Amino acid sequence: MLATDRIHEVVKGYEGDPYCQEVLLFLSRHPRTRFSRLAVVYALDRHQRYIELALNRLTSDGAVNTCCENGVPLYSLAEGR
Repeated sequence: MLATDRIHEVVKGYEGDPYCQEVLLFLSRHPRTRFSRLAVVYALDRHQRYIELALNRLTSDGAVNTCCENGVPLYSLAEGR
């Protein structure tokens, strides 16, 4: 499992974006699981558009990995995060 101090450090880097923080905290609670975009939105029970923007930002920043399985993008916390 990820070190608590490390994930809090990464989350703190997004203190101006609560949606990014929520996505990171959610993914850190499930470090070996990959989730679809809709699963993340449903789990966080938030506005879909803002969660999608957060996933895009976190993916481009390298904090979240994405892979495609059967044409569906799946998201997980990046290694070392």
